Amino acid sequence: QQTELGGEVTPEDKRELLQRLKALEDELNRYLATEYGVDTGKRAAYDKWLASHKPFHWFIEFYGIIKGGGFDVIIGNPPYVNAARVRREYTVKNYVTSRCTDIYAWVLERVASLLPQGGRSGMIVPLSLGFSRDFDSCRRLVLEAYAYNWFSSYGRIPSALFSFDVRVRNTIHLGYRSMKPKVQNTTRLHRWFQVERTYLFERLQYAPFTPALWKHRIPKLNTPGLSKTFEYCMKGTHTTIATQLSPKHTLHELHFKKTAYNWLNFCRRLPPCYDRDDNLIPHTEFGDTYFSNAKLRDIAMLFLNGKILLGFWLVVGDDFHVTRWMFEEFPINLSGISDNTVEQLLTLSDELGRAMIEATSFKLNAGRRVGNYNLARCRHVTDRSDRIFAEYLGLDSAWDNVELLYDQLIRTEFDGE
Repeated sequence: QQTELGGEVTPEDKRELLQRLKALEDELNRYLATEYGVDTGKRAAYDKWLASHKPFHWFIEFYGIIKGGGFDVIIGNPPYVNAARVRREYTVKNYVTSRCTDIYAWVLERVASLLPQGGRSGMIVPLSLGFSRDFDSCRRLVLEAYAYNWFSSYGRIPSALFSFDVRVRNTIHLGYRSMKPKVQNTTRLHRWFQVERTYLFERLQYAPFTPALWKHRIPKLNTPGLSKTFEYCMKGTHTTIATQLSPKHTLHELHFKKTAYNWLNFCRRLPPCYDRDDNLIPHTEFGDTYFSNAKLRDIAMLFLNGKILLGFWLVVGDDFHVTRWMFEEFPINLSGISDNTVEQLLTLSDELGRAMIEATSFKLNAGRRVGNYNLARCRHVTDRSDRIFAEYLGLDSAWDNVELLYDQLIRTEFDGE
C-alpha cells in the first residue's frame, strides 16, 4: 500500500506513515508466522518465533527499490554456516535450496530473487558450489536465473583468498540477468603463491562450458580447447570407467588413495606403512575398486595414474578428496582398445609398476611412517601411455592444453627431496 502525501510533510504525517508501516509489518509477520505453523494468538510462541526467525520484509525496508524491480547490483560474501546448526534455531520455507547443507545457498537464491532483468550479482562462496551433490539445487537455480554466468575457482594451498586462519577453497560467481541466450563461463582452479596475489584477477581466463554435459556441475577449465575436448568425449560415448568395473570383489583390484594434490595414486599393491616400532600396519586412507580381468586392471592403472585423468579430477573435484565419481565418470571404453595397442600398454603398465616402487616416499603422521607412491616421478612412463590414450580418445589436438593445465597447477619441484 502506498501513501501519497501532498504539500509539506509534517511531523504528524511522518508519525502516521510510520504507524501504518509498523501495522503492516506486524500483519506480515503474523501471516508469515502462520506459514511456519505458529499460533500467533499465543504470545509466548509468537515472540519466540520472532526472536529466532527475525523476519525481514524487503518491500517495506526497500520499498522504492523493490517497486522498481529490484537492486541493480548485489555483491557480497555470504556466511558459510552448516545448515544443520541453523536449523536448530529456525527453518526456511519455499526455498528450492532449502535442503542444501550450507546457508550460503539460501543467500544465493535470495540474491537472484532481488535482481531485475539487467541486474548483476557477485558472490564469494565455497568451492562446493561447483561440484557437491548437496548443492545441486543451488547450481541449477544459478544457471537458470542468470543468462551470463562467470565462475572462477581458487584453492587454498599454497595461498588462499582469505587469511590463513580461514583457509577456504573458494568460487567467485558473477551473474548477469537477461533474456538473452545463456552463456556459461569458467576458469581453471587457481593455485598460487602469495607474491602472485596482485596479478591474480588480472590474469583470469574464462572458457565456455555446457552444463548438461557436466551433470550441471561447474567444471574448472583452463582453455576453450580443453572444454571442447572433454565435452566431445562425453558426447561420444556412454561408456565410462564405472561401466567397466566389476560389481563384485575379484582378484583383480586397484587400490586408490582417497586424497590427492599433485598426483593421483592407483596401485596394484599398497605402499608400505609402519608404526613407531617399524611394524607393518594397514593403511586407512585407501579405497578399492575391482575389475573382471588382469589386463583391464593394468590398462586402467596406467590411465588412472596419468595426466589426463589427473586433469579431469582437477576439473571436476574439490582439490583434495578422491571419491569414486571423480574418476568413475570419465568417458572412455578401455575394452575397445585394439589388441596391438593393448600389448603396448601392458608393457608400459609393468614398467609403471616398477617405477612406482622406486618412487615410494614416506610421510610422518602421528608417529607412523605412511608410504605413498610419488606418481610425479613416474611421468616418464605415464606420459607415453597418455599419448596413446589421447590418440585413442581423439584428444591429440588438446594434449597441449592438458600439459598446460598440469604446468599451471603443479607448483612443486620433484627432483629434490
